Amino acid sequence: MSLKQDKAWFGLLLTGVMTFLGGCGNDSLRELEENLATVMKEAGPSVVCIVAKNDKTGNTKIGSGVILEGGYILTTENILVNVNNITVKLQDGTVIPDDGVKKVFCDFETNVSLLQVEAKDLKPVKIMDEGKIRNVTLGIALGNTNYSKGLQVSMGTVSHSWIGGADAYDENLLIWNGAKVPYPCGTPVFNSKGELVGITEGKPKEEDGVVFMLPATTCMRVSEVLRKDGQVRRGWIGIYAKGKCGESDRAKVGAGVLIDEIAEESPAFKSGLKAGDRIIKFNGEPIENSAHLRKLVSASQVGSQVILTIIPDGERRAKQVLIKTAQYDGLGMRRCPHRSI
Repeated sequence: MSLKQDKAWFGLLLTGVMTFLGGCGNDSLRELEENLATVMKEAGPSVVCIVAKNDKTGNTKIGSGVILEGGYILTTENILVNVNNITVKLQDGTVIPDDGVKKVFCDFETNVSLLQVEAKDLKPVKIMDEGKIRNVTLGIALGNTNYSKGLQVSMGTVSHSWIGGADAYDENLLIWNGAKVPYPCGTPVFNSKGELVGITEGKPKEEDGVVFMLPATTCMRVSEVLRKDGQVRRGWIGIYAKGKCGESDRAKVGAGVLIDEIAEESPAFKSGLKAGDRIIKFNGEPIENSAHLRKLVSASQVGSQVILTIIPDGERRAKQVLIKTAQYDGLGMRRCPHRSI
């Protein structure tokens, strides 16, 4: 089903819900209103507005974020990239100026960012349990706009997408189907219990009613690494297993990975791997496809040695390969499944 079809189905769903509630009388509408108010009261103090500026260019970006334990604020990397002045506004009116933002951590690949701030009485958000998101999960987006006094509330549904999931720290993106969110980047979306489902990261072109979301579980996994190490270091061996970015990965499960190209002076190059070799095992684990290999390599500790089982000319061989830090090839494309592995 296309995104446009998803939006159409959501419109029908919302119409049906409102028709049902209307048929049930004003009590049901009041109950819905009270439930939304409860979520706002519970989760609202954890929502922040972020104003990020580049003083040299004059460019200003406005987004949202949500408070985590330990004085950290979760938001998206695309808000914080290429800025040098960050202001955070809390719901009680407190403004944390740029000098109150002590550290900024960003991970380009997953689009997860953290701000470490100096402020008192911050209320951390509650996180939804992993694995409980269904395609009928109700989503409640909370955030500020240029025109609202206080928080704005939008309601919709959350569903799963096929985008992402090839990185060791990443899961498939979620999709917000519903009314316009306050800001397409960093706006937190909660379930009916006031628990964080995810944060919005942007919308596809020409799709007004659909916004992509980072799952809360991805955000917490990456946030833990950023807090500890300051960055996410991914493993890399330097092979290309598919064509250029944008093509779908149609490798058959269990077929291994056929090497198209080797990056010069990469660990794979130095270990004697060649274009045309097929990688069938990684440290003894059978390889399903290039996405599976990428996840295994990405999760490997930089500086470690791994054993790749290959079939160069119909004969199995084992190659020991050094894991180095992942290179991004200058493509500037997030979650590109056909970057070098």
